[in-house]
Amino acid sequence: MLLCEKMLPDGVSLGRLQGPLSALASISPHFTGAVRIDEPEGTGFVLVQNGNPYAAAIEDTGKGMLLSGDEAYRHLLGQPSLNYELIAYTAEETEAALEVSCETGCRVSEGAIKPAAPVGSADTDCLDQIARQPGVIAVSVFHEGFALQSLGSADFEHVAAVAEDLLRAGTHITADMEMGDLSQMILETPAGKLIIAPYGDLSLCILAKSDANLGLIRLSIRGMQDEPA
Repeated sequence: MLLCEKMLPDGVSLGRLQGPLSALASISPHFTGAVRIDEPEGTGFVLVQNGNPYAAAIEDTGKGMLLSGDEAYRHLLGQPSLNYELIAYTAEETEAALEVSCETGCRVSEGAIKPAAPVGSADTDCLDQIARQPGVIAVSVFHEGFALQSLGSADFEHVAAVAEDLLRAGTHITADMEMGDLSQMILETPAGKLIIAPYGDLSLCILAKSDANLGLIRLSIRGMQDEPA
């Protein structure tokens, strides 16, 4: 592990993801904390405040390469896929991380690099499409019990972990019944409908009114599932 990485605050883990660094902007556009990269050939990190990167470092043991600042961020941004962990920081931890980045020379030049942005904004477009369907109240993408991105008016923070447990249980049931892969689960009451669906390594949760057109919503979900998470 890099020395400067050891000096960073512990923070709170929001879970592990896999994909390009550019996808973070669509998954959690206002994320503040550390993105810890853990690859077989090396480790590194990117520090982010309100969606904007301000420090980066990477050690590639396979190539004997140690990069920091702008060079490290450009290198990581150019990788097609990374294994990384999201570590959320409080305001105090962010201040401490800023000090570490200044002391160790890991700062990313302000304005030199644009913040990571989703290629074509495909994920955001799909999420917007679901939210615009008649009868949809809110939609959220969540991972490991944490809502990463939400649209609409609903408190998904309290149900994300339970929804993921339901998906795991549903996956076991469909496997035992030899029904194939689980695509969606629907909870329905006289007051409304809740649709839970797997989305790559993430999960979707859609809250809709009782008279919502499930056909259109399910079609939008399928479209989002066809896109890489």
